[in-house]
Amino acid sequence: MSATTAFIRGLENTTFIQRFISLLGLLTLAASVFYFIAVPNSLKDSRRKHLPPGPKGLPFIGNLLDLADSDLVRGKLRKWERQFGEIYYTKIGGSDYIWLSSPKTVRDLMDKKSSIYSSRPPMPLAQDVASAGRRMLFMPYGPEWRKLRKASHSLLNSTMAVKYEPTQDYESKQLLVDILNTPEKFYQHNRRYSASVIMLVTYGYRLPTWEHPLVKEIYNVLDNVTEMTAPGAHVVDSFPALAVLPQFLFGNWRTYGKKVRDHDTKVYMKLWNKLKEENDAGNAQDCFCKTFYLNDPSKQGIDDLLAAYQCGSMVEAGSETTSTTLNNFILGMILFPDAQKKAQEEIDRVIGSDRLPDFKDEMSLPYVRALVKETLRWRAVNKFGMMHATNDDDWYEGYFIPKGTVVVLNWWAIHMNPDIHPEPDRFNPDRYLGHPLPAADYINIPDANARDHFTYGAGRRICPGIHVAEKSLYINIVRTLWAFNLRKKTDKDGNWVEPDMRMVRGFLSVPNPFECEITPRSAKHAEVMRKTLDDANKAAGLSKGTE
Repeated sequence: MSATTAFIRGLENTTFIQRFISLLGLLTLAASVFYFIAVPNSLKDSRRKHLPPGPKGLPFIGNLLDLADSDLVRGKLRKWERQFGEIYYTKIGGSDYIWLSSPKTVRDLMDKKSSIYSSRPPMPLAQDVASAGRRMLFMPYGPEWRKLRKASHSLLNSTMAVKYEPTQDYESKQLLVDILNTPEKFYQHNRRYSASVIMLVTYGYRLPTWEHPLVKEIYNVLDNVTEMTAPGAHVVDSFPALAVLPQFLFGNWRTYGKKVRDHDTKVYMKLWNKLKEENDAGNAQDCFCKTFYLNDPSKQGIDDLLAAYQCGSMVEAGSETTSTTLNNFILGMILFPDAQKKAQEEIDRVIGSDRLPDFKDEMSLPYVRALVKETLRWRAVNKFGMMHATNDDDWYEGYFIPKGTVVVLNWWAIHMNPDIHPEPDRFNPDRYLGHPLPAADYINIPDANARDHFTYGAGRRICPGIHVAEKSLYINIVRTLWAFNLRKKTDKDGNWVEPDMRMVRGFLSVPNPFECEITPRSAKHAEVMRKTLDDANKAAGLSKGTE
């Protein structure tokens, strides 16, 4: 190649590079203009100069990187509360986040101004596409959400919760024997128990083994929900305005969302249609879904797909959250054996070793009740807090809170505040001996600082299954403490093996699978466990492993 040809090609390459740089500059300029137009800022709205204080973020993404590692979020939320106070601000993508980090701010805004602070932010992927607009978890506050909430409350209130006790009683008896037979599988036994109870309560079907085909289907749905709920998980849910642009720019999010929707809809419609067929044939079991169907949801404008998702939402809310708490309870017991010992002393004094504890014993076991509350404080069910959104602009103590802001009940900052809970990292049920009542009784207590904990949420979106959940946690925790000694695993040299303290990646506070030693407290305890389950199976006409 001649020098002249090389020189000409060099000019051509230079021109290409210049064009590329120019194009990149135009794209950057276009993105900046789009960001300025689509994302609120103080130049367009001077009220935003009065946002609460908070950590500085990066252009475009805000504090997204600060919260990208879900295992580090809890520590940062506590640190920011100490640095900025009981209410602070972050930006995640194009969304405003305000973190309520004291009982007072939660009471003042989520409770007293619940008409403003009960919505959800726009979620083009999670709600509009992946959930077909039907998932109550992501649904904005409005008439449709209210009628679904009313239906849920009527079937999950304190009176109805008592009717589910036999289900929880039986499943907990199987759980004890499962752990007795294969203690090394306690982690999945707790997950089976939780899924089986909520499936029985919702659809009238139990899951007798971890290998039951419905278990895989349900947990695949739960995995989909968990993946979509973490802040910043998907660009279009952080920048809803971007949903109008071609999806290939953002990972083909519509295609992914439709795949999730098709999977979840298939699971929930199959369960809903099966329940309807069984009811019409006269052999459906009493359950939430049956009662919901008999109330004729179509009269309330609820179509089959919305009804199917409403029943499925029960499973989403009550399965992994319960098993997460039960496994965190076991982790707490092996790390803080003094609490375990004190609880067992109370149980032995009140119950003895001739029978299992039951629901009627609860009021006679104040330390065990306190231990349940402490488990929920020590490791709340998710890593980020309970998220609401505002449906109007508001002002609070001189701070501007824009419409559409994600407002987070920052329970990690509240539960781990040493001024509220001395030595917050220590598992200490004694702190709740002055709170003998169920958690529901403290929700609307006049003194916000006297509330026991905030794990069930606040305001109009407080967990509707609070009564069922508390009973499930109590009966399993008290029976596990009655039945077993829990301690750290030892190696071949007799040294303690420290458990893995990390959590599974994702939104919920699911502990990483960890090892421990679980042994029956005596041969008599083991005998009572087996006989009690055998008697329950005979009374129900069941054999082990049947539905």
